[in-house]
Amino acid sequence: MKIVDRQPLRASLIVSILFGAFSIVIYNFYADFRQKEFLKILKQNAISRERLLADSSSLTPQILARIETNSEFRMTGEATGIYDTHGKAIYVASAEKELAPSLLKHVLKKKEVSIDSLEVDRILFLYEIPETHQKVILSASAVDDFGYAKQERLRDLLIVGTFIAIIVIILMMRFFVKRDVKPIGQIADRMEQITAHDSNKRLPEANLQDEVGQMARTFNDLLDRLEFAYTQQRNFVSYVTHELRTPLTIMQGQAEVALMKERSNEEYRQALESVKAEVQDMIKLVNELLELVRANADAHLVDLRQVRIDDLLWQARGQLIQKKPHYEINVGFEEVPESEDITVMGNGALLKMAFMNIMENACKYSTEPVCQVLIHTRRKEVEVRFVDQGAGISEEDLQHIFKPFYRSVNTHEVSGHGIGLPLTKRIIEIHRGRISIESEVEHGSTIIIILPTIE
Repeated sequence: MKIVDRQPLRASLIVSILFGAFSIVIYNFYADFRQKEFLKILKQNAISRERLLADSSSLTPQILARIETNSEFRMTGEATGIYDTHGKAIYVASAEKELAPSLLKHVLKKKEVSIDSLEVDRILFLYEIPETHQKVILSASAVDDFGYAKQERLRDLLIVGTFIAIIVIILMMRFFVKRDVKPIGQIADRMEQITAHDSNKRLPEANLQDEVGQMARTFNDLLDRLEFAYTQQRNFVSYVTHELRTPLTIMQGQAEVALMKERSNEEYRQALESVKAEVQDMIKLVNELLELVRANADAHLVDLRQVRIDDLLWQARGQLIQKKPHYEINVGFEEVPESEDITVMGNGALLKMAFMNIMENACKYSTEPVCQVLIHTRRKEVEVRFVDQGAGISEEDLQHIFKPFYRSVNTHEVSGHGIGLPLTKRIIEIHRGRISIESEVEHGSTIIIILPTIE
């Protein structure tokens, strides 16, 4: 069942229950009020008749009974009686001649008893005659035709009103629900038109300030992220294919040249050394790609612990110099910090990899393989500056420097794949840090990393 049909039915069920309960409460309250008001009238009539008999010496019970019988104001089934405390009738008009013993006992105990039946309302009460202080029992009964007619009228009005209210609410609910879910149908139609080859289409967001509009905006944001991820994946595959094709082509060419004719052992050795270098370069590229993919995919699974930035920098320096002894890397503080000022929550292996990438780039792309590393502490943050003596980076290249596989024109003569800085940026982002580059052509570059410290 559609929402436009299901919601009105739910609303009608709720309204039926509420209106039904409300109508029953109103009906019962009115029925109780009607009975109390009618019994009050009967009681007053009984007292009036007793006063007439007591105040008039010429008015006998028989004459009073005859007057009541012929009165045009007489109520349907009206009966009046006066009894002594033993149940003997003093005056009766269409009433019992004597009271039942059980009823007499009940009246004497309760002082006032009302009897409500489907046919007649009756009240019996103990009354003290003012002149003689004699106690008598007055009884009055009648059928409340007018009261019952109003009660039935109220019942009919409540039933009809509830039925009309349910119909109106169903129609109104259907109208409003249909109007509210109409944008959802439009969104569903537009979603069916969006495919992998036409992912630039977006859902309509105009005039939608409610949850539907929020859903449309959220879905459009999701489409933006998916399109970006799809584009990145497509570019990534293209870049990887291009980067792997080059060494493979070189290896194939060297092998074909070596096999064209018989050669000396030294020539074969040189060919194999060249192939080996290309294989090592491919292995390095594959390892860098794996690290980049792992950093992007498993960021939430990174194990973070308390680590000191200066310790990691010294470890990265030691490992890099072990591989490249001619590199000169100097690590120092701009000011002597307190111990807790340089402690962060991080993954030591990833941060050390990021630092090594920056140090290696600084030495590799400089005229002199020198890198100055300066540590500066400030409130809730630690800043690390990597300063090189390279040729600098142009403004145009700075805009793309963190994109995978991007390499500046003046770096093509130096071996590399353009993965180090994108991987470093991702590692810093995992640690909730920031990375930026300050560079001036022919005056070197400075890479700045800022990480939050433990509070």
